[in-house]
Amino acid sequence: MKAGGILGIIGGVIALLVGAIGFSVAGLGSSMMSGVASIGIDPNSARVNAEVQSTLAFYRTMSLIMPIVGLVGAGIAFKNGKLGGGLMGVAAAGILWAFGFGIFSLVCAVLLGIGAFLAFSDAQSGARQQT
Repeated sequence: MKAGGILGIIGGVIALLVGAIGFSVAGLGSSMMSGVASIGIDPNSARVNAEVQSTLAFYRTMSLIMPIVGLVGAGIAFKNGKLGGGLMGVAAAGILWAFGFGIFSLVCAVLLGIGAFLAFSDAQSGARQQT
C-alpha cells in the first residue's frame, strides 16, 4: 500500500500551485516596493526597501523549493519510505514555518504530513515483514 506517496503527490501538487501563485504575488509586491522606493521621500527608504526585498525573496524561494522537496519525497516514498517520508515531513514543516497557519498552507502541510507518516509506517511494516 503506497498511500503515503499518493497523498504526498497530491499535497505537493497543491503546494506547487499555491507556491506559484505566491511566487507571482511576491514578485508583484517586489516590483511595487521598488517603484515606491524610487520616489525617495523617506531617507530610510533604501534600508526599508532592502529589508522588504530580502523578505520577499525569502518567500519567493520557499514557495518553490518546499513543494519541490515534497514532490521529490513523494516520488521517493514508493521505493524508500523512510527517505521519502523524511523529505515530505521537511516540506510540510518548511511550508508551515515559512507561511504560517493559513488555510492554503495547512491543506498542503496536512496532506504532506499524513503522507510522510504513512510512508514511515509503510517502511516500518515492510521491514517487520521481511524479518
